[in-house]
Amino acid sequence: MLKVHDLNLKNDILPLFNYTYSTEAEDLLRQFISKPLNSVDEIYNRQQEIKAFVQNWKVLESFTYQRLDYREAMYFLNEVASNKIVLETQQLKAFIRLTFNYGQRQQLISKCIQVINFLHRLNSRYFSGLSIAAFPASFQKHLQVINAFIHKLEMEKQAGLVAQQQFTLKATIQFSQKLNALTQHETTSFWTSLATFEAYFSITKGILTHHFAFPVFAEDAFELKQFYHPSLKKPVKNDLCLASTDNVILLTGPNMSGKSTLLRAVSLCVYLAHLGLAVPAASAVLPYFDTVAVAINTNDSLQDGYSHFMAEIINLKSVVQEANSGKSCFAVFDELFRGTNTDDALDITTTTINGLAKYNRCYFIISTHLLHLKSATEIPGVKQFSIACELQENLPVFTYRLQEGWSDLKIGRILFEKEGIPELLERIQLTG
Repeated sequence: MLKVHDLNLKNDILPLFNYTYSTEAEDLLRQFISKPLNSVDEIYNRQQEIKAFVQNWKVLESFTYQRLDYREAMYFLNEVASNKIVLETQQLKAFIRLTFNYGQRQQLISKCIQVINFLHRLNSRYFSGLSIAAFPASFQKHLQVINAFIHKLEMEKQAGLVAQQQFTLKATIQFSQKLNALTQHETTSFWTSLATFEAYFSITKGILTHHFAFPVFAEDAFELKQFYHPSLKKPVKNDLCLASTDNVILLTGPNMSGKSTLLRAVSLCVYLAHLGLAVPAASAVLPYFDTVAVAINTNDSLQDGYSHFMAEIINLKSVVQEANSGKSCFAVFDELFRGTNTDDALDITTTTINGLAKYNRCYFIISTHLLHLKSATEIPGVKQFSIACELQENLPVFTYRLQEGWSDLKIGRILFEKEGIPELLERIQLTG
């Protein structure tokens, strides 16, 4: 099960890795970040694919092209492959027809040269300099498709003729014959492989730009060192190291202390790791989870007719059902059951935590403002953390530092009085 809508894939995650130039590559990138992989082996394989790009980064660092050149080359080759543009294959007929049709001749020469320049530039600057052996077999097939396509068109020879201004009508007709010999499958496979290559380049550039680290997977470890949320300009980095028996993590701290941001940061590390990508941390050792569920912005669902509280119940139920089926779960609940009254919330949250603490191979992180939970949850399987906040001259100073232990600090009344609301209310009474 996957429920990560609250991680805001489009606005928060995609921009971290999106250095694509084509719509096709961006679409593939969107697919990559929306589909966690099915096993640790698949994750490690994708990591190896990305690491091969890192090894070849001296060659690929400047990878770029003009979008218009890409679109024009793709359109022309696809039209030829699908026979929407028919090129004369008999050399004599083509020579006679094009000799006496200046406009058609110039248009064909221009289109051919545009394709040649585009493909030759990519090949000479990037593809020809790659160490293909560094890539796992799963990605080598894409490079082989690209290289076979370029080789079949004799791109070096064509580019040499263009550079020497010897791409004559005869050379144009001969190149047209090579284009005609391409099958639609070959052409489609080439563009798909090129888009895949660009999507991986984009991911790699994002990882290197943000200095993310590749995680390691282990069944009985959950260790994030110096993790943070990359959307913040100056993030505070924290550590979170859990034992395999720490099934429920209770997070406390006053309003504005950064609980929701920290939950997003931890969830983002877990989610990116399951995509086979690097994570915003100095290092990470994580279990593989069958279920990843993040509930940070649970709202009423008008379409389904759910109230806020019922939406929380449905989210929790789906996670518990997954855990009951024997699946390993990672789930985050921000202020669980805030959609009901305090007494109700305290009662059912205590029951929930006591139940969740019994599930092995699962980690449940719950933030709460219910301070009476402290004594009720001092049980095996539950670990208490808080985000540090200090009072200086009776004003809160937020450190955003994660620490073990419980926070009893209340700053609501302090901020209420700081803004002068009691005086304003008193003034209303005096003038009423």
